[in-house]
Amino acid sequence: MPINPDALAASIGGLAELTAADRGGLERALEHVVSETNRIFAVDGAGLLLLSEGDVLRYVAASSERGRIIETLQEQVDEGPCVDAFEQGEPVVAADVVRDPRWPAFGPMAGRQGVHALLGVPVVLEATVGTLNVYSTTPHVWDDGEIEAIQAFSRIVASVLRTAVEAHVQGQVTEQLQYALDRRVVIEQAKGILMEREGLTPGAAFERIRSQARSNRERVVDVARRLVAGKPLDHQAS
Repeated sequence: MPINPDALAASIGGLAELTAADRGGLERALEHVVSETNRIFAVDGAGLLLLSEGDVLRYVAASSERGRIIETLQEQVDEGPCVDAFEQGEPVVAADVVRDPRWPAFGPMAGRQGVHALLGVPVVLEATVGTLNVYSTTPHVWDDGEIEAIQAFSRIVASVLRTAVEAHVQGQVTEQLQYALDRRVVIEQAKGILMEREGLTPGAAFERIRSQARSNRERVVDVARRLVAGKPLDHQAS
């Protein structure tokens, strides 16, 4: 899906000064960025997920009803390219999720909605707080230019969120954001401990922490806090 460089530069330039006070508030500003992402990529949809209470990603904005459904499905089954992009802190691509063995639950669900290709990138403030995502109704191999372009839009999302925090904007999205920031700082510290101690990748370190939480029916952030405090993971979670 070729991206016009001039249109991309003009779009990013036009969004650069966007704040939570523009276009009727934070939610409207985020919806505008998502819609512009969809337009520039000439894809079949775009969406934004942010972490919220319960340690799950939740839908915040989408360019269409289908996009909202795709974001919500990943939230419900806790898997998909966008979930992986959040957990790994790096872009995740899928040329065709229906045929991709990495997401056995989400892939068929996406196929039933007519969605095949997805690209998710992390939205980063001090830590990863969510993901910005685009999708196509046909299989598609995402190239480096497309990945770099959506990363540029993810930085716009981060800028809008940052201005909302600095301006003490009230609302559900800012509450989600504050929760995500508080949680992710601790989790990133815990991941770093496991990565240094056991030579794990960021994704594997997070999975160790999450497995421990699920085994003991705890929150991920509580397990992370114990690791940071110097307590080891239970042996059965290894």
